[in-house]
Amino acid sequence: MKPIFFILFLSLSIDAFAQLDNQLVQDSITLNADAQESIGLSVYSNSFFKNNEYFDNIAEGYTLFGSQLKTELSYTFNPYVCVHAGVYARKDFGNDKFTKVAPLISIKLQKNGYSAIMGNLDGNVSHQLIEPVYNFERLMLNHLENGLQFKVNKPKIWSDTWLNWEVQQYLNSNFKEELSGGHSSRILLYQAASRWQIKLPVQGLITHQGGQLDTDTSSLKTRVNAATGIIFKYFNTSEYGIIKSISSENYVCLFKDLSPVKNLSYKQGNGLFLNLNVTSIYNVGASLGYWSGSQYLASHGGDLFQSEASIYGKKGYTESRRNLMFLRLFYQRRVFDALNVDIRFEPFYDINNATLQYSYAVYFTFKKDLNLIRLGTPSEE
Repeated sequence: MKPIFFILFLSLSIDAFAQLDNQLVQDSITLNADAQESIGLSVYSNSFFKNNEYFDNIAEGYTLFGSQLKTELSYTFNPYVCVHAGVYARKDFGNDKFTKVAPLISIKLQKNGYSAIMGNLDGNVSHQLIEPVYNFERLMLNHLENGLQFKVNKPKIWSDTWLNWEVQQYLNSNFKEELSGGHSSRILLYQAASRWQIKLPVQGLITHQGGQLDTDTSSLKTRVNAATGIIFKYFNTSEYGIIKSISSENYVCLFKDLSPVKNLSYKQGNGLFLNLNVTSIYNVGASLGYWSGSQYLASHGGDLFQSEASIYGKKGYTESRRNLMFLRLFYQRRVFDALNVDIRFEPFYDINNATLQYSYAVYFTFKKDLNLIRLGTPSEE
């Protein structure tokens, strides 16, 4: 079955972040090249409803339903430097209290397609990692990332390299510090006019639990996930037809446990992840995906791709091989030039266990950067 799917996907062509295009829910710091010294207000609001109707030992069903809001004041010094400070809040519906409230502080430097951020990062789906490596639901469950980030956005390369400091320990803490570091890039190999592209994706994520100040005597944990493959893109630039783009992204995924004492169900594993997307001029599209994993684990990856049960699954359950077929139907549009609407229906078929399961979701996202006070004229280099 694998060779058939592989030939099918490679014979077709793209425009998506591996599975679905997540640009409408993305949260990132923006800095315009013509910016001048000013004080501004940045608002990011994401209301989400995702219902997972799963009946699987790997992951049972659950519902994510709520809103999250980031409100920040920004000081833009010149076209190359800005500082942000504000507050993040997440509220789950059905809970009278806030699920999370946290301060936000970041500084961004940007010039000639290169940028660096220290503080609150462009995280979660902004990394453009595939789901076997990085769970899409971290957009809602682990939205904030803090640390250091370097990005490149050039015509022939896009890349994102970051360190996310997840848990800070102090002297005599009874827990370990936790951090993750990752890299995501796409290198343009070939382009024909504005219709065809071939790109090389490179992705990796390392997670670590350790430290020297704590009283926790358990062993260190270090896990690595990596993925690479080939990307084909085709855009319909003519005025005829209803198809806007056809896209295919195909990845080989690897997992390895580098911990001194290995206590996971598997020490290493691999997977094959194939995706085909079709989008129309009516903002409606479909995505077909295939996952074949062997003893694959990922500390931050999507639950369904794992060979070991998640916290939502049957404790201690393992499944050395996972073979899944995904069909994703979606409607993605910016309405009233203000609100991004993203609606998804995502059934999948578990080939090994002959079960059909599904999830559906609705996302309303608002993002706006406002200039409140202009303090000067545009700065010269």
